[in-house]
Amino acid sequence: MHGKKSPPITAGPRRRGTLSRRRFLQSTGAAGAASAFALAMAPGARAQENVLRLGVMGPMTGPASRTGDGFRQGAILALEDAREAGEVPVTIDGEERDIELVFVDSESDPEAAVRAVHDAIDRQEVKMMVAGWHSSVAMAISDALQGLDVVHIGHNGETQYLCEKIVEDPENYRHWFKGWPAPPIFAGLYGEPLTYFMEQGLWEPPSMRAAVMVEDTDFGRGWGDALVNQLTAAGFEVLPYDVAALDETEFTALLTRYRAQDVGVVGTTMTGSVGASNFVRQFRDQNIPALLLAHGLTWFPEWYELTGDASNFAITMDSPRVIAPYQQEWVEHYTERFGEDPAFAPAGHSYDYMRMAIKVLNEAGTLDFETLVETTLDADHQGIWHRYNFAREPSDRAMCHGEVQIGGFEEGFFFPMVQMMDGEAKIIWPLEHAEAEFQQPPWI
Repeated sequence: MHGKKSPPITAGPRRRGTLSRRRFLQSTGAAGAASAFALAMAPGARAQENVLRLGVMGPMTGPASRTGDGFRQGAILALEDAREAGEVPVTIDGEERDIELVFVDSESDPEAAVRAVHDAIDRQEVKMMVAGWHSSVAMAISDALQGLDVVHIGHNGETQYLCEKIVEDPENYRHWFKGWPAPPIFAGLYGEPLTYFMEQGLWEPPSMRAAVMVEDTDFGRGWGDALVNQLTAAGFEVLPYDVAALDETEFTALLTRYRAQDVGVVGTTMTGSVGASNFVRQFRDQNIPALLLAHGLTWFPEWYELTGDASNFAITMDSPRVIAPYQQEWVEHYTERFGEDPAFAPAGHSYDYMRMAIKVLNEAGTLDFETLVETTLDADHQGIWHRYNFAREPSDRAMCHGEVQIGGFEEGFFFPMVQMMDGEAKIIWPLEHAEAEFQQPPWI
């Protein structure tokens, strides 16, 4: 870790999986399956009628349920800490209101997510939405919420295809505050460090041919497009990227082909823990003499238990990392509370966006939609893992209105590159935050 002053805790082809507002309003679903309802309130608050319900979206069930655990636990911890800090109850129109969390299960499926949001807003009276996972879900929910006067802060659906929609029609997406920057300006940025490692003689690829495999979702295709551009700029001949179903677990035939094609680097991303870990293990079983970019593997807290030494030497830029002491303190706080280490992306972002949402509510002092939109756009929040502020217009820091802006550590949304070794993920890029030097895999 590096000594930093702790800030105050303030408190291939694409398919667009969108659902119209009309379809949203017509959709129905069972409350129990589509939306898991849970409370995180002060003792005795259950009996109070005057509570404010905030929806926390995530894949609470399905192939990415471990990611959903992180979203749920991060939000619970945020509410507990906000209450301890005196930020809850919030004051709305001069009246104190406690906060109740409603966990909205997307099931990693756009239509299920729309049904769950419908239930949360109509039956459970959710007044604001926070967090979320999967770009396909974001594409659907961002459309379904149009005209409903419900602000959604910090959904982690990152695809650039969502930004394209927002740029075309920013007025109808004023409710949407995109909580993860789009891949072309952020998540696919492997080119610069890989070029540096080659120039410094730290990495000598056996060939300048690259393969990419992504999950068959808006996120996967968006990340794949961005990574292909990055690897091409770094001098690689990139094969057309392959896609696999979100719940795919068998990659032997694909990896056998990569071996026959003599690739020097393989990039992959999967948001299901079984698929992601199986790809890593099968990659090593095939003894492919290539560097593995395992994007998203550390979204699961048990990634090493799932992969073992097969993950050694793999690199990724998929999450924030501990750089400052206050971040390590938060990790210990989370681990003590839930009995497991956090996966920084889901748990950390859910925590930070919930604290930010509570801050917005206190500053706005009302549930008026226009006031909440403007207050969120004006917000500049130093969280545990990033500094969060949303763009009013496209720039080199954000691709669209309402997207969280990138920046350096404590300047914006920021992920370093790490290399995995024996269950640890140590920062190797950028160099000013490096804990270790990149190591070329011995099988190359």
